[in-house]
Amino acid sequence: VTFVVEDDANEKIESEYVEATDIRMFECMTGMMEDIRARAPFYKDDWSRPKSILTVINATAFAFVVQLIPGLIFAELLDRETKGSLAVAETLLSAGIIGIIYALISGQPLVLLGITGPVAILLGTSYSLAEKFDSDYWPFFFWLCMWTALLHFLTAVCGIVNFVWKITPFTTQIFEFFIAISFIYESVRDLVAPLHLRDTGEEYNEERGAGYATLLLGIATFYICWTLHFAETWVYMTRQVRTFLTSYNMAIAVIIVTALSYLPGVDQANNGHGGIERVHVKAPWDWQPTDQNRSWVTNPLDGIGARGVFGSLFPAFMLYLLFFIDHNISSILTQAPKFNLKKPSAFHWDFFCLGVTIIPCAIMGLPPGSGLIPQAPLHTRALSTREHVMINGVRQEITTHVEEQRWSALFQAALMFLALALFSIIALIPKGALFGTFFYLGVGALYGNDIWAHLSLCTMLAKKRPNIPIVREVKWRTVQIFTAIQVACAGLIFGIAQFVEWGYVFPALVCACVPFSKYVLVRLFSKEDLKYLDPVGESEEEYLVERKEMHEATRRPSIDSVDIALPGWSEFHAHRPDDHHPVEVQDMPTKTEEGAST
Repeated sequence: VTFVVEDDANEKIESEYVEATDIRMFECMTGMMEDIRARAPFYKDDWSRPKSILTVINATAFAFVVQLIPGLIFAELLDRETKGSLAVAETLLSAGIIGIIYALISGQPLVLLGITGPVAILLGTSYSLAEKFDSDYWPFFFWLCMWTALLHFLTAVCGIVNFVWKITPFTTQIFEFFIAISFIYESVRDLVAPLHLRDTGEEYNEERGAGYATLLLGIATFYICWTLHFAETWVYMTRQVRTFLTSYNMAIAVIIVTALSYLPGVDQANNGHGGIERVHVKAPWDWQPTDQNRSWVTNPLDGIGARGVFGSLFPAFMLYLLFFIDHNISSILTQAPKFNLKKPSAFHWDFFCLGVTIIPCAIMGLPPGSGLIPQAPLHTRALSTREHVMINGVRQEITTHVEEQRWSALFQAALMFLALALFSIIALIPKGALFGTFFYLGVGALYGNDIWAHLSLCTMLAKKRPNIPIVREVKWRTVQIFTAIQVACAGLIFGIAQFVEWGYVFPALVCACVPFSKYVLVRLFSKEDLKYLDPVGESEEEYLVERKEMHEATRRPSIDSVDIALPGWSEFHAHRPDDHHPVEVQDMPTKTEEGAST
């Protein structure tokens, strides 16, 4: 991890990774007070007029779109796993409320809050716990959230937030790989399950037809998302158009596929029955909970005993661990050195504020959220002014200015209430479009993951591997063993999270990777090898150079693609029947058995 600090002369100096022995922890109120003193003088300026109002408006719209589409996906996941207790209405309402609170009181308002995929997985797997403690779900959920908020407060007050600097790429790569394969598995499962491949009989024929239509819509959505994902690399159209297509690729794909789903013959619905499954919402929404048997205010003592109150502490601790990793990494990426932010960070205070946002979720029965990845860093990028320069032979973006304000985060959260009022439109979206987008999110996360990159290198011939440090400086057998350990860890976490009844413990397994890397890996690999296998001190420039070489190596064809191109009209018109002339072949020198040229 490399970060930028400022000395008394306000000169920026680059500081290398802070060793674990230099990290201050368990200092009561010290970190929070330093954050408040550093950030308070800038609070009024956060509400001042931005340098470019148009940039803020564009960032607001972008942040709203990139949070809304994944939010609908995770809401569908929650709806199924919690049997309708937490659904689209609760997810969007939560994103709006916690987003507004965080924008108002946080130290770094550029971080966007929302419901993430891991949170949806954890809340879904822990849904059945209430019954085991002889409790109703909603009071059990209330205490789960309140315990989580209390743990946030204790962590911020005691300075334990600094523990995040002990997390190395070994752990973050495993966490990202786990999220990627979870997204891919769940999206494929939801697309294929309606086909009833293992069932036979007349009763499944109608559902199977709608299932195949949903599958095709999902494939079309993924194709459009993935194609537009690389629009900025095209040579066609203007740069502004290409940037728009890349930035709003998910929204464009969902709109196109939703329109296709209403073509004659695609949706076989009959008087509102059967046909393609669409987003499960009540349109228009009556501003009441999805679960009609409850109100918006939960009674924390009704339907639960002491056993349930304290029993909810265990899943609350798992949710706390998940938020600790998810939110702090999101906050670090949002304030990365490449953005050249002028205002200081406030990690301890921000984690305290995150705990504050969980309290209304407990009272109202809403899913709590944390910092979003990659939406939060993309929000900062959308607020930035950039120019391109060549550094070490690599064309890189350099950020010259960022609109550091609170308006964009506040308004994008407020727009969630507009989405709640537009349920009639959201109800038109086919679930296939959401699952296809879900699959795109998983493939996108996998595409940029270092574990996947190393697995790709394993399939390449040694002479064709890029000349990057991990290939050049480390024995390839050592790289394979290290990658196999990471894949095994991610596979173990994935298997427990998806197929075990107590799958809600997966955040503890992710956190266990931190001491594993500190106390086990150092005994399995040399310090010199770990410098490249677990590159703690790798700079942004070094990482970009490696990614460029990796990209070129995987895209370099083995033969000239022109040689295998299909014949075209140009070749047909280039020769006439009477133009056949023998091709003169120059005599080339050959070698005799003795090696002399002839």
